[in-house]
Amino acid sequence: MSPADLVRLFVRHRNASNLLMVIMLVMGVVSLSRMNTQFFPDFGIDMVAISIAWPGAGADDVEANIVTAIEPEVRYLNNVDKVTSFAVEGVATILVEFNAGSDMQAARSDVDSAVAQITTLPEDSEKPKISRVARYDTISRIALSGPFSEAALKAIAKRIREGLLARGVDRVLMFGARDEEIWVDVAPHTLRRVDLTLEEVAGRIRLRSRDLPSGNIEGLVEKQIRSLGLETTATGLGNLEIRALPNGEKLRLRDIAEVREAFEAEAPEGRFDRNRAIELHVKRAVGADALDISLTVETYLAELRQTLPPTLKLEYYDVQAGLIRERIAILLKNGLGGLALVLIILFIFLNLRVAIWVAAGIPVALMATMGVMLLSGQSINMVSLFALIMTLGIIVDDAIVVGEHSASCRRHGMNALEAAERGALRMLAPVVASSMTTIAAFLPLILISGIIGTILAAIPLVTVSVLIASLFECFLVLPGHLRGALAVGREHESRARIWFNHHFDRFRIGPYRRALETAVSWRYLTLSGTIAALIISLGIIFSGRVGFQFFPSPEGDIVFGNVVMLPGMPREQTEVMVRELERAAYAAAEQAQDAIGSSGNLIESTFGKLGVSQAPVYRSLSGNKYGGLYVELVPADHRKVRMSQFIKAWRANIKTQPGVERINLNERRAGPPGKEIDIRLRGGSTKDLKAAAVEIKDLLSRFPGVSDLEDDLPVGKQEIILELTPRGRALGFSTDSVGRQVRAAFQGTIAKRFPRGDEEVTVRVQYKSGTTTTQDLLNLYLRGPSGTETPLSEVVSMREKVGFARIKRKNGQREVAITGELNEKKIEMGKLLTALKDGDLPVIARKHGVQFSFAGRAEEQARTMADIKLGAIVGMAAIFVILAWVFSSYTRPFVVMAVIPFGVVGAVIGHLL
Repeated sequence: MSPADLVRLFVRHRNASNLLMVIMLVMGVVSLSRMNTQFFPDFGIDMVAISIAWPGAGADDVEANIVTAIEPEVRYLNNVDKVTSFAVEGVATILVEFNAGSDMQAARSDVDSAVAQITTLPEDSEKPKISRVARYDTISRIALSGPFSEAALKAIAKRIREGLLARGVDRVLMFGARDEEIWVDVAPHTLRRVDLTLEEVAGRIRLRSRDLPSGNIEGLVEKQIRSLGLETTATGLGNLEIRALPNGEKLRLRDIAEVREAFEAEAPEGRFDRNRAIELHVKRAVGADALDISLTVETYLAELRQTLPPTLKLEYYDVQAGLIRERIAILLKNGLGGLALVLIILFIFLNLRVAIWVAAGIPVALMATMGVMLLSGQSINMVSLFALIMTLGIIVDDAIVVGEHSASCRRHGMNALEAAERGALRMLAPVVASSMTTIAAFLPLILISGIIGTILAAIPLVTVSVLIASLFECFLVLPGHLRGALAVGREHESRARIWFNHHFDRFRIGPYRRALETAVSWRYLTLSGTIAALIISLGIIFSGRVGFQFFPSPEGDIVFGNVVMLPGMPREQTEVMVRELERAAYAAAEQAQDAIGSSGNLIESTFGKLGVSQAPVYRSLSGNKYGGLYVELVPADHRKVRMSQFIKAWRANIKTQPGVERINLNERRAGPPGKEIDIRLRGGSTKDLKAAAVEIKDLLSRFPGVSDLEDDLPVGKQEIILELTPRGRALGFSTDSVGRQVRAAFQGTIAKRFPRGDEEVTVRVQYKSGTTTTQDLLNLYLRGPSGTETPLSEVVSMREKVGFARIKRKNGQREVAITGELNEKKIEMGKLLTALKDGDLPVIARKHGVQFSFAGRAEEQARTMADIKLGAIVGMAAIFVILAWVFSSYTRPFVVMAVIPFGVVGAVIGHLL
């Protein structure tokens, strides 16, 4: 059956059009209930992470001994795109990113095999942890605080986490809930008195506290024998026998050490309203519905609040569902406004009945579009909704063409059936061709790679879905309805309709025709004028009168304040500075409100972090010198104070305390990751990279609109380098034995780990607090192979140096990122990067022997623009082929396509308005 025969069937059949319309509506309703709702489209991460802990090792040692051993083994695996490594104090992290669409199960297996073949890792490093990176979106946060012990607060947080997971939430992470440990604190002189070392005490605990299988007893009932000796409490461990004394008495662990329950000392902590706090991050997996999960969380918390202690503060904030609903409401409001204008114009220009059925086709086509979107795996998000609103006119255009031509046929004497059929068949070829050219224009957007391509891919997919649904509605549903609508002839039209048609015809035949004849008669002047308008429009663009912003992001509601103290500063000083950030934030909010005469609360919530920075560039770092403050403002649509005004006031109110190295204030923005300013340096030594980074930050600071500059090669703690002396070697000491004993003295040694409930508890044997100063290092005694103890100062020589807290590598080369915030109202990103490239940036790079490149949004922009150029060529070629087929000519398509560049004129006028 040909398409024409199918159209005739639906026009002549009494019920076919209605049945298909009902099917399309039902398909849309079902699809709406099944499609996920989220802010941006989902995109996967084809990545495998390798993490290896080496307690006590500096970033330099971690890089030299772990990272450089693993990188060559994984860089050249099949389908590997890039390898990014981070060496920080005590931990190496290697991220292996594979090409999109790779078999990640095979990739994970390849990485496992490659790491297993490495035999040069340090002996005292822990077993590599290898996992596939799964992407989860944070959709809300819950803060818990109050006058409770850390253990009690953690128990409440775990209860909430388990409750959410039981109700179907994909993932809940806890921040500030430190891991449980059992500390065995012993004084050095006590160990020397009983002739033991820390490692020997740890070995005794490891040996005596364990459960062992002891075989099976066979008989009528087979039974298994187990020896139970695992102690899981501080009291139980304290009762362990360490040694039998000559007089027969037992020396127990509690006799030589203080054994107590504790929490990991260096783990990050949370602060809310100046109290210890735990923050729960509620996360959504790829494919889950953000609104459904948020509703589940809100319902659970409403029930839970009735059972919580009255002194417990529970704050629910950073709720993405509210932002999603707000953005959807804005888009729908604008879309409904546009639809209303479309309906008004339809009723003005078309026959009332024809207009009704043309308008009725809009929701029918939209519902069918939802069905096609569901089948193609799409979701309801900001991009797909924008594409739906943008293509609203396409649905109406097709229906108007068919409806108006059918009405014209009716006016020329055909009966209703013939007019509806003739109108549909005559318009079938041009409308299909028009739809195909539209598809050809949008579909090349799929060629855009990277995260931008993943986000924008929804636009061509939705456009194709709309066009398919529109064609079905336009040629299979609408003609059948037009047959009934056109049964009422022109003589039944109202006086208002007749009056409007009469005057519109006079305008069409009179002023419009005369203007058209003049334009054709003076064709060279007309052509010159349009070309001049195009040139002027291009001049406005290149002059900067109409600015260019690669991926504009709406103003956010969240800002992070980050503080980095000088190396060696205690966590207590960091906490003082985080409290100052909070005080300054509330003072800035009040000042900003007063400045514009606004009232009410500007800040909705805050949350402080100690031991870790809020800045994404420092997410791999932790330590006592890092801290941050999360600040959430009232939604942008409900406040008069702009984010830039608040940040400016906040910065002005901060009173810097002694020991502060840097303070950064960063707005969290929607859209693709990356910053406007992101310069990468590669190659050279860490000293060269750091020196170049410092000079480039100084260069950037001279430009207007640039702020919050930082690099990701932070200076670390002051290191004491121990080198074995000839006397130390003569006494039988080795670098490894000295390193183990010194590390045990200052960081303790892990006796064992065991499960307790749903957690793994670490038993740490260490010197008592206050006995690990630099002077203690000089007085430290080391046990040699012969069992004799020798002062450390006689075994090693010592020198000091300052290292780096983190070293980043990419594809086998060291890399440093210099990032910052940019106010594009003062200088556009493109102009800044051009000025840098043509200015002193290459000079600085050559001076220090490093290479530079632009990353972040600049890198995404360059890649995207290159893909768009390719897509434009492909799209134009496809449009030419379609037009050449329709016109049966090679020259006419050029005439039609010559109009395309002049669309720039309308775009410029629209932006200026």
